[in-house]
Amino acid sequence: MTKQGSKRLFLLRRLKQFNLPAVDLAAVFTTYVRPVLEYAAPVWSPGLTNKQSSQLESIQRRACKIILGGRYSNYADACTQLGLQRLDTRREQLCLRFGRKLLNNTSLRGLLPQSRGQISNRHTRHCNELDTVRTRTERFRNSSIPYIVRLLNKDNKP
Repeated sequence: MTKQGSKRLFLLRRLKQFNLPAVDLAAVFTTYVRPVLEYAAPVWSPGLTNKQSSQLESIQRRACKIILGGRYSNYADACTQLGLQRLDTRREQLCLRFGRKLLNNTSLRGLLPQSRGQISNRHTRHCNELDTVRTRTERFRNSSIPYIVRLLNKDNKP
């Protein structure tokens, strides 16, 4: 994935030679390069190591350097200047959006556990939260369904 993203940065370098505005180059990045970096993110992103996450982030950092050229000072400023979010933040939002779609889809709702209120028939503070997925191994804990359940429960907090 990082290899394919790096290959697609070549297009940004070539377009930069034609003096396109930074806004247009950022649009090319978001429509041509970033989808490769985020393809099926709800499935694989919970299991990413820190090294893999930083490798993905480095591609966006390189894209910011290409787009801004000499005006690049640091990654955080470049992201705000170009209107981009960090990729780890976007992956978390994609997982949360996917989890909400799972909750609302009647045929796929069975992939997620029931809410605590449905299990106990009580109306408590946590009755809207999903029951936590019991995991014995760290590998299963870092898989997509337990991660999405944790995100949905965290999102439900007032």
